[in-house]
Amino acid sequence: MSEPNRARPADGTALIALNTLKPGGAAVVDFRTGDALYSLIIARDDQRIYAYENSCPHARAPLERFDGVMIVEQKRFIVCAMHGASFGLTDGKCVGGPALGTALTREAIYVEAGIVRLGVGPAPA
Repeated sequence: MSEPNRARPADGTALIALNTLKPGGAAVVDFRTGDALYSLIIARDDQRIYAYENSCPHARAPLERFDGVMIVEQKRFIVCAMHGASFGLTDGKCVGGPALGTALTREAIYVEAGIVRLGVGPAPA
């Protein structure tokens, strides 16, 4: 088992304001601790929000373009800018390209007061 990423923020950490994510869109959120990087893709469809580790299973490289923009096609697929692998926006499964048969690693997130946060959220009272 690999060591946990020391740049991963604590559960409850604010990731992005919900209103900045358009349906069918995605954004990258990075956290750094020294030379460690923890990078997430936050994606949205018409109903829900999804989070995946920003690492293509094919090349272990970030999926966004060099300018930080995520490629989302047809509001359904996150596309790796490096080699064109396409991943389902709602499940992270590769549906085409060199990473076929793999999937992005999902992260638990929740929305509280219009902010997308890392983790499973507080227990109901």
